[in-house]
Amino acid sequence: MSLPRFQDYASPPPHLTFSTNHFGSLTIASATELSYPTIALIGSVVSATFSDEIPGSGSATVITPNEVIPTYSDLTNITASIEDAFLNGMRSVIVKFRYIGLKICLELIWNCSNFLPAIEAYQHLLTHLQSLTFNLGPALKTLEDLLITSKIQGFFVSDFELYKLKCLLGESWLEEDVFNALLEFSYFYKAYHTLTTSPKPPLPDLMQLWPMEVPQQSTHQKL
Repeated sequence: MSLPRFQDYASPPPHLTFSTNHFGSLTIASATELSYPTIALIGSVVSATFSDEIPGSGSATVITPNEVIPTYSDLTNITASIEDAFLNGMRSVIVKFRYIGLKICLELIWNCSNFLPAIEAYQHLLTHLQSLTFNLGPALKTLEDLLITSKIQGFFVSDFELYKLKCLLGESWLEEDVFNALLEFSYFYKAYHTLTTSPKPPLPDLMQLWPMEVPQQSTHQKL
C-alpha cells in the first residue's frame, strides 16, 4: 500500500469550520455572528514535539467554537519543518496541554489567527453602520453579503482589503493615510479625464454621494 501524500494527509476537509474553504465562503454578515475560538496569548505554548502516532479523536483534528487554541506564531518552529517530519514518519504533534493532528488542526489554527483582524473589524463596522440614525437601505445588505476576503472596489489598485475600512472609525493613521491617498488619487484622476473630455464636467461621484447644502446668502446689506 502506498504511503499518503503530505498534502492529502495534512489538509483539513473543506467542510470543517475554520477551514480555508469556510473562510473563503464566509460573508460579512455571517462573520459578525461567528462563534470564534479564543486565541491564547503569545508564549502560551511551553513545548511542541512531533509524534508518529496517528490521531484518532475528533478533538485532535477539529476546532470548535469558543475553544481555547494557541496562537499560530507559537507554532512556527513546528510548522517550518512539518513536511520533513511527515516524510520521516511523523503523523501528529504533542502540544503542551493537548494532542492535535499534525497539520489538519495547525492549518485551522493558522486560519483562525489570520482572519481574526478581519472578523473583529467587520463586527465593529456593522455595529457602527447599524447604529446610524439614517437608513442605508439596500447598501447595507449589499455590504453584509460580501465575502470577508473582499477587496475595496473602485480603486485602480484593488489589493486594499475591505475590512480596513475600520480604520475610519478610530485612530489608525497608517491604514487611514493609505485609504485617503487612494481616494485622492481616484478623485484627481477622474477629474483630470473629465476636464479634458468635457467643457462642463459633472460633479464627481463622491460629491454626488455626499451632497452639501450651500447656505443662501442674505440680500440685506449692512448700512
